[in-house]
Amino acid sequence: MDMSSILYWHPVLAVTILCLITLFISFAGLKLVRRYFPEEVLRDNHEAGGFIFNAFGLIYAVLVAFVVFATWTEYDNSKKNIDRESIELTDIYNNSKALPDDLKQQADRLLKTYAEDVINDEWNKLEKGMISEKAGNSFSELWEFYITIDVSKLKNEPAYSETLKHLNDALEHRRMRHFDANNNIPGIIWSVLLFGAFVNIIYTYFFFAKISITSC
Repeated sequence: MDMSSILYWHPVLAVTILCLITLFISFAGLKLVRRYFPEEVLRDNHEAGGFIFNAFGLIYAVLVAFVVFATWTEYDNSKKNIDRESIELTDIYNNSKALPDDLKQQADRLLKTYAEDVINDEWNKLEKGMISEKAGNSFSELWEFYITIDVSKLKNEPAYSETLKHLNDALEHRRMRHFDANNNIPGIIWSVLLFGAFVNIIYTYFFFAKISITSC
């Protein structure tokens, strides 16, 4: 099973199932170790094992911190690309006011269609690493509309030139959004994290601490 599929579970269900599985495995492993390694054997190796456990725990903590940092950075970059694409589309809409009324109405309609296709169709597909052909066609129609405008009929050519720049930037941020949707943590990193967690848990089995409860 792909680890990313857990993200599509309901949060309560995912946390409950994962906690129950890990607790059951941990408890079963502890009982198994205690059966074959008595208290005297475990206590004799506490000092040497403690140094190794501390060193391994430190390395594992650094690795987890690195993964958290990398994941958060990817999330932040994705959010910035989405925000910038929205800003570019807003600027295109504002610049369309400089167009003649018939062209302005057509530009507004194409912008609205593209925005709706992204929200209603592409967002759901991006979760699965797919690209919406419908949204892509809408952007192509918007692009085709602007590059085929007869510039000689425009009263405000600088606004039109600025709109083309915003259109190019919006396309760039759209492509980056697609790249971000497929930019996941490599499977080898997941494997190292799971292996490290497994070793950390197993290592605790070889430390013995007697707990006494004193009632007052």
